[in-house]
Amino acid sequence: MKIRIPLHPGALPALALLCAASLPTLSAQETPPATPAVEKGQAEIDKALESLGKAAEKFVTTFNNKDAAAIAALFTPLGEIVGVDDQALVGRRAIEDYYRDFFAGENIPQIALEASDVQFVGVDLAIETGQLHLTYADDEPVRSVAYSVTHSKQADGSWLIAASRSLSDATTLSERIKPLHWMVGEWTLESEDGLRIDMVIDLDDRENFLLGEALITDAEDGAQALTLRIGWNPATSSVYWWTFDSEGGNAAGSWAQRGEDWLISSTGVTADGESSDSSQALVRDGDSMVWIATERMLAGESRPDFTYRFVRRAPDPLSLLSPEAAGEPGQPAATPEGE
Repeated sequence: MKIRIPLHPGALPALALLCAASLPTLSAQETPPATPAVEKGQAEIDKALESLGKAAEKFVTTFNNKDAAAIAALFTPLGEIVGVDDQALVGRRAIEDYYRDFFAGENIPQIALEASDVQFVGVDLAIETGQLHLTYADDEPVRSVAYSVTHSKQADGSWLIAASRSLSDATTLSERIKPLHWMVGEWTLESEDGLRIDMVIDLDDRENFLLGEALITDAEDGAQALTLRIGWNPATSSVYWWTFDSEGGNAAGSWAQRGEDWLISSTGVTADGESSDSSQALVRDGDSMVWIATERMLAGESRPDFTYRFVRRAPDPLSLLSPEAAGEPGQPAATPEGE
């Protein structure tokens, strides 16, 4: 017997590995009368799914309670765990020792499991795939890992994990840039030498990228527009940005988080074909963000370092007034009584 049951992710509870609900059925007009054998087979599948679901909930509970011994007990005596790096833990003792050391560390996540498919192989094995979600803190991305688990049915009808394998990183694009959501908004920089930069940053419709537009006004060089996009680049396995200026120049580079700060390495080319390179640091300082650029090179020549502090742009004073006080479009603004 080999039966595959796809599970719709939206139908699964966040803390359950499997769904214990009945499988979707056709309408009475489309479904022939079930034979006793078919009904018995469906009942066995439903019972297995219910048992696997309870085991999944127990795994989530024991992990979030940091109970290493209870986790090990969910595996067969020679059960194994294989990570994305192909390193393996074999046997309950090794699994328990690993989790005991892991839980003794810092910044331990809470987990949730989401199954997408279950395949019954014979009567005693079930292969299930899905995603493991790890939440560290509200302002950190929810990390996701695709996995495959082989369950073995025991003599008492319960199911234990025979093998668990982490397949790949499945973190969504939107979660990867979550630590940069604080950049959303309107920003202004005004320097003593006459430079002004007005910048607006927002999320795209799917929240997979930060999109920015800036107007750079310099007393000597005039005005220049700049657009930017920040998101995950699978080619570098890092947050990345791409910038384009209105004169035809462009630049790109990877971002690496260091605590609350970001280190940025950019290379580009000007509209005149001159190469540019720089190392930058983005520092969040209260309600400001500070850009620090060092190791700047333009056409092979060193350029001065700079530090720019952007502050959030104050709202238009009229927006702070009520519609009556500010005046609706086409209507005169209200005046104090007696005038």
